[in-house]
Amino acid sequence: MNKYAYIFSALLMASGLIACDQDHKPDWSETAPFEIKMESASIADGQEVSPEVIDIIVAYDHDIAINSLAKITLNGQEVDNPRVLEGEPNKLIANFNLERGKKYTFHIPANAVAGIGSKTFAPELTINFNTGKINIIDKAQLATALTNANATAEAKALYQLFVDNYGVKQFSGAMGEVAWSTAYSDFIAEQAGAYPAIVGFDYIHLVSSPSSWIDYGDITPIKKVWEAGSIPAFTWHWNVPKSKNNPDAGFDAKDTEFKASNVLVDGTWENEVATADVEKIAGYLKLLQDAGIPAIFRPFHEAAGDYTWGAWFWWGNSGPSVTRELWTWLRDKLINEYGINNLIWVWTVQTSDEGKLADLSKLQSAYPGDDVVDMVGADLYVDPMSNQLEHFELIYNLVKGKKIVALSECGNLLDVNAAFDEGALWSYFMGWYELDDDGNPVIKDWNKNGEWKTVMENPLVLNRGDFKLK
Repeated sequence: MNKYAYIFSALLMASGLIACDQDHKPDWSETAPFEIKMESASIADGQEVSPEVIDIIVAYDHDIAINSLAKITLNGQEVDNPRVLEGEPNKLIANFNLERGKKYTFHIPANAVAGIGSKTFAPELTINFNTGKINIIDKAQLATALTNANATAEAKALYQLFVDNYGVKQFSGAMGEVAWSTAYSDFIAEQAGAYPAIVGFDYIHLVSSPSSWIDYGDITPIKKVWEAGSIPAFTWHWNVPKSKNNPDAGFDAKDTEFKASNVLVDGTWENEVATADVEKIAGYLKLLQDAGIPAIFRPFHEAAGDYTWGAWFWWGNSGPSVTRELWTWLRDKLINEYGINNLIWVWTVQTSDEGKLADLSKLQSAYPGDDVVDMVGADLYVDPMSNQLEHFELIYNLVKGKKIVALSECGNLLDVNAAFDEGALWSYFMGWYELDDDGNPVIKDWNKNGEWKTVMENPLVLNRGDFKLK
C-alpha cells in the first residue's frame, strides 16, 4: 500500500467509514480485495458540450469514497468540492464553470477514489472535451465604414449599430408586406409580444406606382416604422416587360425575354426600361433620404438561383458576371447620378448548387466585390430551429470576415442559441410574410409552433425598443 493509501485509510477510519475493533481489524471480510472500475461518465472523451453544462458525473461499479487530499482537476486547476452524489453512493459529481469555444481536460488521479469495502483505488481517469469551435466571427477583420464615402450621417450611424452588435446580439426582422404596409409585421408583433427590430418592404409594384392602390411617393408607412424605433429594409422584385411588345410585367427568368446583359447596352429596349425604372426608384429613395431615414437596400437578390439548375429571376439570366456588372451599374447611377446616400447595400449570396451547398468558387464568381458591398446575406428556407452553420461559414469565408453576415430572408426561423454557441450569430433575420386566401396575415407553412415568440423572447435577440436609432 502506498503512502496515499495509508493516508486515505486513516481518513476513512476518522470519518467512521472503517469500523475497528480493539484489535484494529477492519469490518470487511478477509477475502482478496476486489478491483473498482469506472462504468460510465456523463461527458465522453472527445465530446463537444454546451457551455451550459456545469456538472460531470462519473459512475463506478461499487460505492465509493473520495480522498480529499487528492486533487481532481479541470485544466490543471483543482475542482472545488468534488463529492459523492447524494442518494447514489457509486457516483462522483464535480461542478465547474465553462466558457464557449474552449478545450478542457478533466482528470481524476489514481489515488482519488476508493471503493467502500475495497483495499484499492479506482484507476486514473482523464476526459478531454470541448465547448465548440472558437468564435467564427473575428470583428477585427470587419469593415468599420460603409463603402459609399458620401453616406449620410444616419446611414453611418445605422451601420455602426450593426457593427457594435455583430456576433453579440441579433436583430429580429419581419416583412411588413409587399403592398407598402406593415400588416404582417403588426401581426407578428401580436403573436410574439414584441415588435420586430427590422421591417421589410418591397418595390415590387414600382411599375404600378403611383396609383389608387399603391404609391411609393407616400412614405408615411416608412416614417411610422422609423419613428417607432424599427429599421426599414427594402427588397426589389424588379418587374419588367415580358417582351419588347408585351408590357405585361414579371420578374421570372423563364417568363420574360428581357435580357439582363442588354441592360448594360445603350440603345436596347432593356436599357431604356431599366434606366427609366432606376430614375423612378431614385426619386422615391430621395424622399426617404430627405426625411433623414436610412435603410437596408437589397436589390438583385438570389441572382444565381441554383448555380447548376439556373436563375429564377431575370437579373440572373445572363450569368454571374453580368449580375455583378448590373450591381455596379445600379449602384453608380443611384449614388453618383442621383445622389442617393442613405442606403446600406446588402448582397444576397446564393449557396445552392444542385440543391446542395455550393463550392466557394461559385460564390466568388458572382460576388460584386468588397468595395461595393456593405453587408452580405443568405435567403434560406429550411427546417425550423436549426442554425445553418455551414451556410454561415461559407458566406463568411467568401468575404474573409470583412462583411457582416445576415439572414436576409427566411421562412422558418433559426435556432439563435445554437448559432451563438457555434460563434456564428447571424446579424439579423428577415422572416418572409404569409397571407391567407383573403390577403390576411397568417402562420401556415412556417413557424407553426410558436417560434416567433420563442425567438423574440430570447435575450440574444434585439427587438424594437431594445436599441436607439437617434
